[in-house]
Amino acid sequence: MNTEALFLYVSSTPLTWLIVTIGAYKIGMFIYEKTGKRPLFQPIIIALLLILPVLVHSDIPYQTYFSSLNFLHFFLGPATVALALPLYKNLKHIQAYFVPILITLVAGGVFAIISAVFILWVLGASHTTMLSMSTKSITAPIGIIIAQDIGAVVSLSIAFITFTGLLSVLFRNSAFKLFRIKSDAAKGFALGLIAHALGTSSAVEISEKAAAFGALAMGFSGVLMAILLPLAVHFL
Repeated sequence: MNTEALFLYVSSTPLTWLIVTIGAYKIGMFIYEKTGKRPLFQPIIIALLLILPVLVHSDIPYQTYFSSLNFLHFFLGPATVALALPLYKNLKHIQAYFVPILITLVAGGVFAIISAVFILWVLGASHTTMLSMSTKSITAPIGIIIAQDIGAVVSLSIAFITFTGLLSVLFRNSAFKLFRIKSDAAKGFALGLIAHALGTSSAVEISEKAAAFGALAMGFSGVLMAILLPLAVHFL
């Protein structure tokens, strides 16, 4: 087997990209911890910067890479469900804020989607791009399913979901200072509502209460959008 044939074989093997992705994320975690967990050095950002040049140089289609990570995609669901633990531990706090939570959940979730789609509409984006953007604040396991149901481009939806989470985490401290938000519950809920899993994992670093409200917002928002988005697309 010559060198070119060997390279093609290795690059087309799902295990290769699974190892590359996990390895890049581990390097990202190492750098993140060594830099004092600064938002700019989020592990997923480092992993993206490491993986993208490899994919471009290898000339591997994105769909091939995406399919190679089915093993990781499977664990997105259980990982999301695991966030229910801090939610359960702070159930009393959540019950005390049930009405404000419900109002914020509906208003914040709907506004996040409408505002983003409206901006794309003003800029003349295609209908498919706007549909893909509508899933930006939904956690990936649910967002992927919704994107398929409403006719969006799944890979584009994932990109919007990822960048929404990254931008939210990067600017979270600035936003909290600007709006003088000091409550851990409010911080966690905002992160879970807008930045889904990335936001909720970021809320874990704030406190257990923030993580609980982040998990609550992420889960309920995902369920709400799974119902409303397909209905809205169908009737509009």
